[in-house]
Amino acid sequence: MTGASLNIKAARSAVWQILGGAWQTLVRFIASIFLARLLHPSDFGIFGMAIIFQEFLLHIGSFGVGAGIIAKKQVTKKDLDTCFWMIFVVRLFLFIFAYLCAPLLSSFFGEPRLVPVIRTVSLCFLIEVVGIIPKLILIKHLRFSLLNMIQAVSVFLESVLAVILAFFVGLAYWALVLALLISCVSFNLLLLVFSKWFPGFNLGWNSFRYFSRFGFFSFCFSISNYLRQNLDYLLVGRLLGPYELGLYEYAYRIPHLVFDRVSRPVGSVVFAALAKVQDDNRKIFSVYLKSVKFVALVAFPLLFGLAVLADMLVPVLWGDQWLPIVTPLQILCLVSAMHCLFQPIGSIFYCKDRPDIPFKISLVSLFFTGLSVGILGYFYGLNGVAVGMLVPVFPSFLFLYYVFRRVLGVNLFELFRVVFPVLASSFLCALFAFFVKNLLFAFDVNLVLILIVSVLVGSLVYICSLLFLFRSFFLEILDLFALASGIELNNDFFSKLSFVRR
Repeated sequence: MTGASLNIKAARSAVWQILGGAWQTLVRFIASIFLARLLHPSDFGIFGMAIIFQEFLLHIGSFGVGAGIIAKKQVTKKDLDTCFWMIFVVRLFLFIFAYLCAPLLSSFFGEPRLVPVIRTVSLCFLIEVVGIIPKLILIKHLRFSLLNMIQAVSVFLESVLAVILAFFVGLAYWALVLALLISCVSFNLLLLVFSKWFPGFNLGWNSFRYFSRFGFFSFCFSISNYLRQNLDYLLVGRLLGPYELGLYEYAYRIPHLVFDRVSRPVGSVVFAALAKVQDDNRKIFSVYLKSVKFVALVAFPLLFGLAVLADMLVPVLWGDQWLPIVTPLQILCLVSAMHCLFQPIGSIFYCKDRPDIPFKISLVSLFFTGLSVGILGYFYGLNGVAVGMLVPVFPSFLFLYYVFRRVLGVNLFELFRVVFPVLASSFLCALFAFFVKNLLFAFDVNLVLILIVSVLVGSLVYICSLLFLFRSFFLEILDLFALASGIELNNDFFSKLSFVRR
C-alpha cells in the first residue's frame, strides 16, 4: 500500500469511526432519556457493579494478543487460528471463574441481587470469542465502514430492547442486562459472517510464542489501565452503595460516551495505520498529532458545551432525581477532554515494539489515581471522586513528555500547539452558550427553549471561530474530509474573505 493510498484509507476509516461513534452516542443518549425516567439510580448501580467485574475479566481475557495481530506486518492463517484458541481457553476459564465467584463479589458490594446478574452477564465471555478475531481482521485491513455498520445495528438493538423491556415488561435492571446480552449475540455473529473467517486447527508453536511474548506487557497494561479507569467505581460502590454508584455511573457515562465513541474508535484507526509506518519516528508522531487534532475537533466542543449546560440539561432530559450528578458531570467532562488527547499514545509504543511503556505509564497514572480518588472521595464524596480522576492527568503528562523525548526524540508540547485552534474555539463556544443560557434564564424562558438556543449559538460561534480566526486550520480540516470522501473542494470562497487571517 502506497503512502497516498494509506492516507486516503486511514482518513476514510477515521471519518467512518467518527460517524459510527456519533450514531452510537446519539442512540444511547436518546435511550438514556427514557431509561433515566423508567429506572431508579440503584438499577444502574447494580448493572454498573456487574459491568465493573465483567470488564475487568474481559481485560484479562484479551491477553494482549489483539494488539499483536494488528502490530504484526504479515499475519498468517496459523497466527489467527492459534490466537483464537488461546483466547477460547482463557475465556472459558473466565466464564467458570465469574460464575463461581459471583457470590463473593455480591458480598463485597453488599448487594445479594448481583449474583444472577453477574452470572448472566458472564455469558458474554463465551459469546464474544467468535467475534474477536473477525473484528481484528477488519481493523487490520482498515475496513471500518463495515465494522461501524455492524456496531450501529447492535447498539440500536440494545438501546431499543432496553427501553422496551423497562417500559412494557417492567424488568428494572434486568432490562439493561438482557438487552446487553442480545446485542452481544447479534454483534459477534454479524462479525463472524461478514469477515468471512472461521476458526480452524492450524496451530503453530512460533505463533504461540510470539503472541505470548507480545501479549505479556499488553496484558499487564490492560489490567493496570482497567484499575485506573474503574478505581472510582470500585470505591464509590464499596463505600457509598448502589444508589451513589448509580448517580456517579450516570455522571461518568455521558462525557465518557464522547471519549468512547470518538477518541477510542479513531485510536483503532491510528494503531492500524501506524503499524504500516512503524520505522519512521517523525511520521509516527505526525500521524498521532493529526489523529488528536481530528478527535479534538469533534470531542472538545461537545464536552465543553455539555459542562456549561449540564445544570439545565440534566433536569430537562433525565429528571430532577439526577440533579446530584451535575457537578461531577461537569468535572468529568474535563477529564474526558484530557483523555482524548492521550488515548492513541499506546498505539505508538506497540508499533515501536515497546509494549512495556504503556504499562509503565498506566502504573504511574494508577498510583496517582488511587491516591487522589481515595483521599478526595473520602472527604468530598462524589465531587471529590470526580476531581480525583482529574488530578493524575498532570503527573502522567510529565512522564509522557520524558518518554517521548527519550524514545521518539520529539517534543510532546507540540501537541498543545496543534490543538490550540480547537481549544480556543471550544472555549468561545462554551462561553457564549453560558452567557446566552443565563440571559434567557433571567427572563424566565422555558428551559427547553434555553437549551436549544444555547446549543445553536454555541455551535455557530464554534464554526465562525474556526473559520475567521483559524482559517488555515479550517481549510486543513476541509481538505481532510475531501480526502476521505473523494470530493474535490474549491476553497476560493474562503480565500476571498480578506479579513480572515491565515
